[in-house]
Amino acid sequence: MKLRCPVCHSSNSLEAFTADDAGRELLLLLAGSGPLFRPLVGYLGCFRPATRDLSHDRALRLTRDVLDLGADPRLLVAALIETTEAMRAKRDHGDVRPLKNHNYLRRVLESLPALAPGSAAIQTTSALPAQRPSKAALLDAVLAGWAGDDWLRIEIAHGLQALYALPLTLRPDADAIDRTAALWERELRRSTVKVEAIDRDRVQRAFSGLLSSVEGKFPEPAQLLPHLPARAATNKLAAPANDNDIAKGKAFFADIADRIGSDTESR
Repeated sequence: MKLRCPVCHSSNSLEAFTADDAGRELLLLLAGSGPLFRPLVGYLGCFRPATRDLSHDRALRLTRDVLDLGADPRLLVAALIETTEAMRAKRDHGDVRPLKNHNYLRRVLESLPALAPGSAAIQTTSALPAQRPSKAALLDAVLAGWAGDDWLRIEIAHGLQALYALPLTLRPDADAIDRTAALWERELRRSTVKVEAIDRDRVQRAFSGLLSSVEGKFPEPAQLLPHLPARAATNKLAAPANDNDIAKGKAFFADIADRIGSDTESR
């Protein structure tokens, strides 16, 4: 009996799926996921590279990660649908890069209002087949995939999202915002932004300053730099001793040695 895996899209016999430990556990997890089944399968497909299948091992890890989020299943259904539709919109615009992590899904979950016990799941606009996700949703998906876990990229993504929400002209296309973000990253890395413990707050304050002053058209990366605070002053090391200082030091210790020797002889 031949089956086509809804996640990795590979065709194989039922015996082959169940003989593979990861494949068997994946099927069991999906079968027991209830209303999450269809949204979860669609979401897992967002991790599949365009040129090859998604392995059962990775699909299993991703499924476990999602189920371990501990979110209200009703909210998780809505968030999975929203994320999947945003990624499909990216691919429709030619960006076929797969998801790398669950950052965007987590952000969608955080943005959803809590549900009262017993209430029906919320209906997102992306759950309607005839509609496409908003530009904001597409922007969030692109930036989340671009930023990953890099602290500077995360701050740039937050700043660009805030700028995109302003009524500015010449805003970059949402599906190409990652290329815009890369320009901002290059500009900041050329400056003194290098160490998270020192510079993360500086970048946040720079974007706050830019947001409070920008008007008209979408700003260029160079416009952020004047708002970047200087690094806090640090204690500098004393200048190295010169030859004169070394000579004085030697004379000082030689004098002490002579005095110690004289005291010893007098005793």
